[in-house]
Amino acid sequence: MKARLLVVLLGAGFTACAQAAEDPVERGLEAYNAGDYKSAYNFTVPLANQGFPEALNLMGMMYELGRGVPKDPGKSVSYYREAAQKGDMYAQFNLGVSYDSGVGIPQNYHEAVKWYRRAADQGASFAQYNLGVMYEEGRGTERNYAEAAKWYQKAAQQGHKQAQNNLAWLYESGKGVNKDLSTAYAWFDVAAKQGIQPAAAKKDFVASELPPTDLERAKTMAAKFEQQFAH
Repeated sequence: MKARLLVVLLGAGFTACAQAAEDPVERGLEAYNAGDYKSAYNFTVPLANQGFPEALNLMGMMYELGRGVPKDPGKSVSYYREAAQKGDMYAQFNLGVSYDSGVGIPQNYHEAVKWYRRAADQGASFAQYNLGVMYEEGRGTERNYAEAAKWYQKAAQQGHKQAQNNLAWLYESGKGVNKDLSTAYAWFDVAAKQGIQPAAAKKDFVASELPPTDLERAKTMAAKFEQQFAH
């Protein structure tokens, strides 16, 4: 239910910062995704040396995972930090993960929360989810279920399936939100349809607790949520 998403993400946000850099940046990402890490390095390192945040973030990934370069978590953090300070939300998230997990840098939950929040404020659903977990568990910040629910909600509405599941738990228990089994059912249903297996069992359990009229309302809500928030 509360497992933190400790992964390195890079995707649509990897775009060039200037027209002249568009082709090599995109080629670097394409090579990386194709598993051609040597070419990815060759395309990316000149741009990283010029300070392009997207290139810095990709260099951080390569050093963290040892792809195309020797594995060096400490060097990875240096790249993430430089890109994060330039405002790249993927690097902000990755730096937060580094602090959260203690990989390449001493573990520091307070710093993890800070960087998750910066990425979350830019709309990154994966950072919003992680920030929600930190608030729910009281890691790096005081436990605050209302804040957890707020960030889960933001991520859930972007289709983040684990956030949908966690938000459903809060609605079922009434932590940080008013207890609402119909809403809990709807979020469990969406999460289950996106592959969160425990959510399916929870949905059935919540259904057994609902009066027939409330269950019909919950099913209507679930259908609406699926249309809006299932990706």
